[in-house]
Amino acid sequence: MDYEDVVVTFTTDSKQLACSMAAEVADTEFSCCAHIEGPIRRVHRWHGRKHSSEQWRVEIEATTECADALVEHMKDHHGHEMHDLVVTGNVRHLAGQPAD
Repeated sequence: MDYEDVVVTFTTDSKQLACSMAAEVADTEFSCCAHIEGPIRRVHRWHGRKHSSEQWRVEIEATTECADALVEHMKDHHGHEMHDLVVTGNVRHLAGQPAD
C-alpha cells in the first residue's frame, strides 16, 4: 500500500478560530479538507495544578509535499492560538478508493 497523505491536527479553545482556520486552509494549496470536532474536554497539568477546558480539534488532510508549508503557515499566523499541533504521516484514504 502506498500511503501518501498526512493529517495535521491541532486543538484550540476558540470555536470561532477552529472554523476560521478550517476555512482558511481550505482556500490554500496546502490542504484538501479540514474536519472540526468539538467541543472536546482537555485535561492537563500546568504549573503543578490540574486544569480542564473546552476545546475544538481541527484535523486537516494534506499531501506529504504540502505538510511543511501548511505547518509553517499555521504557526506563522496562529501559533499562539493553537495547542497540541501534531502531524501524523502515512495516511491513506480508504473510503471510495478502488481495491488494490
